[in-house]
This record gives sequence, structure tokens and C-alpha cells, in this order.
Amino acid sequence: MTTGSAALPINDMGLIERVLQVAENTGYVLVGHSERVYHLVDSKTIEAAPRFEEEAVHQLLASKWLTKGGVHVYTHHGFEGPGNSVLVPKSTRVKARQWRNLAPIPCSRKRKAS
Repeated sequence: MTTGSAALPINDMGLIERVLQVAENTGYVLVGHSERVYHLVDSKTIEAAPRFEEEAVHQLLASKWLTKGGVHVYTHHGFEGPGNSVLVPKSTRVKARQWRNLAPIPCSRKRKAS
């Protein structure tokens, strides 16, 4: 993960929407001092998230669209350890729902038949 001002913002709204949907439906967990991002598979089992998804989660955390929750014990490939849940504030859920309900922008206009 890139940190500080050197990190370029992620402008892929499809990715941001998917990350918000995963955060809302299944959940993310932050593990370790580097706050590595994991998917919550079931109530206490986690799997590593891809790097691009991890960067999006950290961007959303930095901009307060997601927040860091409490510490819980999780299992990853037989190992147990602490991790912080990632929470989706109500304001973020409302905004994400509004985005999902927007009509898509047409890619091209149809030409009139002459």
C-alpha cells in the first residue's frame, strides 16, 4: 500500500461502489500495524483482499467514508489473531444507495434515420 501524499487517488467509481457494497454486505477487517485489508468470509474467518481493493478501502477510511470499528479475534488459514472491523456509516450507506439508483450515462447517442 502506498501511503502519504505519494498515493494517487482512485477515481474508478465502479471499484469504489464495489468496495462499499462489500463493506456493507459482507465486511472488511484490518489486521496488523500496517492494517492489511481482509474480506470477512463468515463471522470470524477472513481472507486477504487484493491490493487494488485494499488501496480503495484505505482511501475510503482516510476520507471518512468508512470507519475503523472494534477489535475482534479472527481466523486466517488456522491462525487466530486480533483485527479491527470496518464499519459503514449511515451517511455512506445513503450516498451509495443514491449512486446505485442513478441512471447510467448513455455511451453514445443514437443517430436519427434520414
